[in-house]
Amino acid sequence: MTLKRTLLVLAGLVLAAVLGLGGLFVSAFGGGARLVKDGMVALFVLPAGDGSFALVDCGDDAAAKAATAELARLGARPEDVKAIFLTHGHADHTGGCRRFSRAEVMALEPDVALAGGTAKARGLVTRFMPSRPEKAVKVTRVLRDGETVQVGALAVRVFAIPGHTGGSAAYLAGGVLYLGDSATDRKDGSFAGAPGIFSDDVAQNHASLRTLWRRLGDERLPVAALAPAHSAPQLGTAAFEAFARAKD
Repeated sequence: MTLKRTLLVLAGLVLAAVLGLGGLFVSAFGGGARLVKDGMVALFVLPAGDGSFALVDCGDDAAAKAATAELARLGARPEDVKAIFLTHGHADHTGGCRRFSRAEVMALEPDVALAGGTAKARGLVTRFMPSRPEKAVKVTRVLRDGETVQVGALAVRVFAIPGHTGGSAAYLAGGVLYLGDSATDRKDGSFAGAPGIFSDDVAQNHASLRTLWRRLGDERLPVAALAPAHSAPQLGTAAFEAFARAKD
């Protein structure tokens, strides 16, 4: 296959994921991760071997219909989800977590109360949003910045990137960097930080992303794709690098 054809195929996979046409996203990079659209937010289904799975976030729908439908397409059931990695504690990312009753729910400590519904968001807009107790979830494992969590055959590296919320996290698994709401892909293909009106501290968010970029480079961690939660995924890291090297 020529390089041009390969790039066209990869672009087609990304487009299909964004449009919700089957959900395939990063299987070209190994691991078979799948993007699942749940209204305005995305969650990700990651195979962990032997018929088990992990999720990055749970979506907005308390019934988790989109996530369970994707699992069914993969021949799996909700009880086959063994771990949930929360990028942060906002309700549109924790909404469906209760549906996966056998999963260990993981988050960084500053967002444990937010995910559990006992703390309020602090963003300009999010602080005024009503509480949604049906979308609250108990975090059963508190993560540490820099640790690697093993879920079956799946290794997930944890990075603290506070700013969007105090406990925002990024996860690197299978060459894909899952960023939640801490970053977004603009229509022109550029990389941007978290939306200010929904975030606790924009300056901290930008600083966290730039620190993350340096850590990835210092540790020579390979990243083939970026996966934000509210915009299209990006192949490669050129846009992230441009953001990291720029000044606000």
